[in-house]
Amino acid sequence: MFFKLCKYEFKSILRTLVPIYLAVIAVSFINMFMGVGSLSNGYYNNLIQNISFGKDILGLFQTVSMFAYFGVMVALSVLTLIVIIQRFYKGLLCDEGYLMFTLPVKPWLLIAAKGTTALVMTVASGITAGISILMLLIGALGPVDFFAAVASPELWLKIGQLFQAVPSWPLLMLEVLVLIIFSGFSKLFHLYFSMSLGHLANRHRILMSVVAYIGISMVLSFISGFFMIMANSIPFFQTFFNSINFDSGISGFTAAMHLVLIASIVACVIQSAIFFFGSERILSKYLNLE
Repeated sequence: MFFKLCKYEFKSILRTLVPIYLAVIAVSFINMFMGVGSLSNGYYNNLIQNISFGKDILGLFQTVSMFAYFGVMVALSVLTLIVIIQRFYKGLLCDEGYLMFTLPVKPWLLIAAKGTTALVMTVASGITAGISILMLLIGALGPVDFFAAVASPELWLKIGQLFQAVPSWPLLMLEVLVLIIFSGFSKLFHLYFSMSLGHLANRHRILMSVVAYIGISMVLSFISGFFMIMANSIPFFQTFFNSINFDSGISGFTAAMHLVLIASIVACVIQSAIFFFGSERILSKYLNLE
């Protein structure tokens, strides 16, 4: 049932996000050769040097394409966020919720399905933005120079030396991946929990959801700062920090990175669990679709 719910969510989200993905790639392709990506090279100097108004036309086209590029990038970010919020709010807290809660599934499964699809689409939006930036880089350097630099043996030799200097790099990569996943879930479930809390109000539910989100963010910031202060005064943490030799070069830096990543993962897991089960309790016990 979980996968069926995810399939339904993907169909609904893709109708809105796929067009903006295609728009981003299309505008990026134009900018790769004639817009933002071509500002630092002389692609068209020979073409326009004998045309009196050629530079003005090219400048105008580059300006328009540049604004178009930044416009679609902003639209990508904003639209992804709006769709994620809309799918949860309208799907579970508004009229559509009548249908969703008649399904033979528990509320936690509905939340998990929406959170999973939202995380996947957020990553997809990030990948689309990354491809867009890469296209601009290719345009700025020129395709020949870019691919020559990527295929350079010196580059891969330095990368190999870096990996050799950090024997635990696979573990670091795994920790980064886990952190990205749980950090994404933490932010999504933070939104869901805030909307669930705001829905408890009889009036101005959207406004109360915003207030709940801001309030929870302030509490998290206070707890984070308080924990850092307390950690500096607890003997166990002091001994642990002192055991890390930050002056030992790459090994000390690697140990510090492991510490930061693991602590961040634990914090995100705790936050995700609190927000997830908090939302589940509200939807199970206090849901009011009136």
